[in-house]
Amino acid sequence: MKKILLFSIFLGVIFPSQINSQRKKSKDKTQEVIATPQKKKSPSFSDFVNKNTVSDKGLFTVHENKDSYLYEIPKSYLGKEMLLVTRIKELPSGLGGGYVNAGSKTNTQVVVWEQYKNKMLLKVKSYNAIANDSLPIYKSVKANNLEPIIYAFDIKTQNNDSTAVLIDVTSFFSSDVKAISALPASYRSRYKVRRLDPSRSFINSIKSYPENIEVIQNFTYEADEPPSNAAAGTITMSVNQSMILLPEKPMMPRIYDKRVGYFSIENIDYSSEALKSDEKKYIRRWRLEPKDEAAYNRGELVEPKKQIVYYLDPATPEKLRKYIKQGV
Repeated sequence: MKKILLFSIFLGVIFPSQINSQRKKSKDKTQEVIATPQKKKSPSFSDFVNKNTVSDKGLFTVHENKDSYLYEIPKSYLGKEMLLVTRIKELPSGLGGGYVNAGSKTNTQVVVWEQYKNKMLLKVKSYNAIANDSLPIYKSVKANNLEPIIYAFDIKTQNNDSTAVLIDVTSFFSSDVKAISALPASYRSRYKVRRLDPSRSFINSIKSYPENIEVIQNFTYEADEPPSNAAAGTITMSVNQSMILLPEKPMMPRIYDKRVGYFSIENIDYSSEALKSDEKKYIRRWRLEPKDEAAYNRGELVEPKKQIVYYLDPATPEKLRKYIKQGV
């Protein structure tokens, strides 16, 4: 009996230690596998732009694949101010009660592209409140007027010489982004718009020019009370988005004088020496600058550096065109 008891104790000491040893070895192997994962390969430029891609060079190079559009944004343009203008290109009958026409502008905003980590941000820049950037108050004005982010794009990769980043803008221009919508909240309420139908909405085209990019969107909204074709229960419209690079050197502002009938724009300036905010109003005007400044200062009639060009709608009746030109 004593021998059996001693043998049982012996087994109890030996086997648990072997089992623990095996468990430890198994655990060490598991740790080795976890500690050496395979590194994921970063996507390259050729993964997105290849022989099947149609590229259009301009302000940004626009790359079109079968189902996507990509912007190749030069890093030199980051932080530069651009004008984003939303216009209605085509619209249904009766939209806006008949007071809205094709070509009507629905929104104008100054935007900048900024990189944040692996994101490219499209931000709205506001000049409603300003201050001289050399003054301490400038920091407070900036902190209390945070610029809204319209959209955050994932950076797919860089170009081959790392001078530009690549982003996919397909979702941005094919979805209902309120900041660039041509259908304001008042119309959505009036026509009881439920949603944008993605199956009937798409990017018509994106074209790049030296100083601007033009996007045409075709959107169809589900609406319970559309302005026309009520049986269809939809509002279909074509929208033009223009993004234009603004000049490096801003033009001199002109103070508004109520005695002269100019359209105007105003802002709040916190740079006052009286430690208060000043409301300032400026006229909206063309950038007319004389070619010959000396002759202009003598009061002589001179040519402008850049002429103002008006374009007549192609639908203008031919018999009226010469009179319209004379009037301009």
